[in-house]
Amino acid sequence: MLKKTVLTSIIVFLFISFLYAFEPLFCPQIASYKIEVILDTENNTLEAHEILTWENNTEEPTSELWFHLYWNAFQNSQSTFLRECSRMGYDLSDIGKDDWGYCRVHSIKLMEDQDIPGEDLSLSPEYKQPDDTNDRDRTVFSVQLPRSIEPGETISIEIIFSSKVPAPFSRTGRYKDYYFIAQWFPKIGVFQDGMWNCHQYHADSEYFADYGTYDIKITLPSSFKIGATGEYQNKTNNGDGTSTHHFYQHSVHDFAWTASPDFLRFVEDYEFTPGKSVKITLLLQPYHKHLKQRYMDAVKNAVRFASTWFGDYPYPTITCVDPAYNSRSGGMEYPTFFTGGAYFISPKGVPSPEGVTIHEFGHNYFYGLIGTNEFENAWMDEGMNSFLDTIIYHQAYGEPLYSDDFFGIPVAYKKVTMPIESEGISSHRKTWNKDPMQRYSWGFMDQNSYGANSYGKGQLMMLTLQRMLGEELFSEMIKEYSMRYWWKHPKPDDFFSVVSEFAGEDMSWFFNQVVYGSDKLDYSIEYIKNQRQRAPEGFFDNQYVSGQKSENEEGLFLSEVLVRRLGGVKVPVEILIEFRSGKKIIENWDGKKRWQKFTYKTPVKITRAVVDPRFVYVLDTNRTNNSFSLNPKKRAAYKWVMNWMVWLQHAMEMFAKLGS
Repeated sequence: MLKKTVLTSIIVFLFISFLYAFEPLFCPQIASYKIEVILDTENNTLEAHEILTWENNTEEPTSELWFHLYWNAFQNSQSTFLRECSRMGYDLSDIGKDDWGYCRVHSIKLMEDQDIPGEDLSLSPEYKQPDDTNDRDRTVFSVQLPRSIEPGETISIEIIFSSKVPAPFSRTGRYKDYYFIAQWFPKIGVFQDGMWNCHQYHADSEYFADYGTYDIKITLPSSFKIGATGEYQNKTNNGDGTSTHHFYQHSVHDFAWTASPDFLRFVEDYEFTPGKSVKITLLLQPYHKHLKQRYMDAVKNAVRFASTWFGDYPYPTITCVDPAYNSRSGGMEYPTFFTGGAYFISPKGVPSPEGVTIHEFGHNYFYGLIGTNEFENAWMDEGMNSFLDTIIYHQAYGEPLYSDDFFGIPVAYKKVTMPIESEGISSHRKTWNKDPMQRYSWGFMDQNSYGANSYGKGQLMMLTLQRMLGEELFSEMIKEYSMRYWWKHPKPDDFFSVVSEFAGEDMSWFFNQVVYGSDKLDYSIEYIKNQRQRAPEGFFDNQYVSGQKSENEEGLFLSEVLVRRLGGVKVPVEILIEFRSGKKIIENWDGKKRWQKFTYKTPVKITRAVVDPRFVYVLDTNRTNNSFSLNPKKRAAYKWVMNWMVWLQHAMEMFAKLGS
């Protein structure tokens, strides 16, 4: 029976591939899904029929299958997800009966034929808790197979399931008549190294899955507009007030969709590089109609620059969704499909919606194309992608304005811009000693540490590497890493190897400290001393010397600069020494000891010293101690003080008005 199933599955798979032969597959299709789903907007439920075709592409057999049921994280307050949310301060007290969500699997059957289900595997599913001991968690389950699936074998599974669409806890759900449906179907884990990589759903974790083909038909009220992963194939009016929308996409590892009667839909074809185009769909909230061009321009900038620096975007579509207010679905990414986010009032220069739009599109690379395991190596996605969105934003728009939020309204300070080095450093300063950057997403001390390490420190590390290698060599390296691992699942060592390959040396000394360590990088100039040299005086070789200076020694200074390593991270650094005459020299120090003195005999004083003058180490937690000057320029300080006095006056006036 199993051999027949395997043969049938292969025939079906080849037939589908033939139908879409005009668009060649990018990679082996390990986990492919054909799903027909009906959205009931009155009861907020999904009824679905799923056929999963899965290939064991490893060298080990398996006698079981593991699945994610992400929506069971929202079925009660005792799930691991909501327990963790509660510890973070999430208020669960106002959740009503209709707000909970879940996914119920009614049957799982091996397919004997394309249309004939066979043996039922769902008679005794076993819920798993691989990450904790919470037996109330139902986000992972397994089923036993009648016999092992050998390496290279393919099977098809029929799954009948229904779900309750939750209120928007996080990333997915319904808000009024807006639906954002993500992680919504029973989804197979990743079989690797002889075991299933299938983690529970956590408050601070995202996703990991194998690539495949998604052939999805979604039925919903005809008044609703829809957007989803992949290419839109067709729409069928069912004659009962509903319509069925068909989407198809190969070589992706997830599928999400959204629907609402309120969307404003805009479509543009954009040639991002000569001969290569993409269809951009923007689904916009009516109250953000004025942001249409800013959204579109942000998507175009993102795909253009990302293609140049990380490899040409390979898919034919991009769908950007402006999420409904209060839907908690903003700033989320799925293959070819993502949500943005914007203020009601978005002044020019404030990166909203541009910043989040570029960031979420960027996930199509480090999360989408590269297939990073976000459960285990979050920095390889979020950190690298934060680097991507920062360099693209600065290239496309320049330095963003500094802004603050007053009662939900962003206020921009037009004379204060944020340099690229400022991105992520504040959070890193606060959390550097809490955790190493490399931890499972739910294993950090707290949410601040997770965010700072996965996003901020990862981005700072990438900026530092860019300056260590030089922009040209770094650009070659990061593009090579990106394209070498498209449609694969690289691990940290894979990235480290590519960096070392281009650096021409083993860079483990750097990564061991920055990725696996939790010390800070902090070098400082402790002092500058200039002492006029005294003439020799006293007995020398039994001869008395009076202390009279010779012509060669007249006016010489003994000068000294002390450089200190205040943090635990040890890196080689440059020290710039400036003399009153205008002369400048560069000293090199391996940075391993706690301090190093540089001494000189010179006719002029040292006036200034700077450690890391080229600002290579963006990871340095305290740049204020990197330089020391005997002739400080006070103009900048006066200017900042006066600006802050003006801002303080404005703030006091505002509070006075509110108080009255």
